[in-house]
Amino acid sequence: MAKRELQQLFEREDHVGLSGMAGRGLWKVLRYLIGRLYAGDEEKWRAVRALGALCSDPQLVSEETASEMMRRFLWALNDESGAVPYGIPEAMGEIMVQRSELQKTYLPILCSMLTAEEMLQTGPVERGLLWAVGRVGPPVVSVAPDAVLEIEKMAKGHADDETRRLAVWALAQMGSPPGGPG
Repeated sequence: MAKRELQQLFEREDHVGLSGMAGRGLWKVLRYLIGRLYAGDEEKWRAVRALGALCSDPQLVSEETASEMMRRFLWALNDESGAVPYGIPEAMGEIMVQRSELQKTYLPILCSMLTAEEMLQTGPVERGLLWAVGRVGPPVVSVAPDAVLEIEKMAKGHADDETRRLAVWALAQMGSPPGGPG
């Protein structure tokens, strides 16, 4: 499997081609895509979409493999990992949309990163968490009502304009506008 071919498929957002290549070497493709999560915004979003597309096929990415990837993502979000987890929450959100069976295990943990003091994130990672829970949408309301309340606070008064706007968007995706029940 040629890295140049993988890069070209990625740049063209050729998810069918990436899927074919992943059929010959899944973890090589997944590692490449995960590495792109740490790149600039354009590459990060391309990687998020590609990971979602690959994970949407349970014949290609088993539940066990998807869970292993999610566990690695959680480790990257842990302070002890030493990683700067840009793009990780977004990838987790997209994968949980494509593989809803993973939500029971991973959505509560992801949501807790918005509420549990020892897990709080800031800046781009906090915004990534907001995007992720917004992408998952309505299931967040029943799984983590405390996270919804925290997002409502962010929507009303976060110091960062971008974070405030993203919180409003996330609430709308969940069907829970600021100040009102979902």
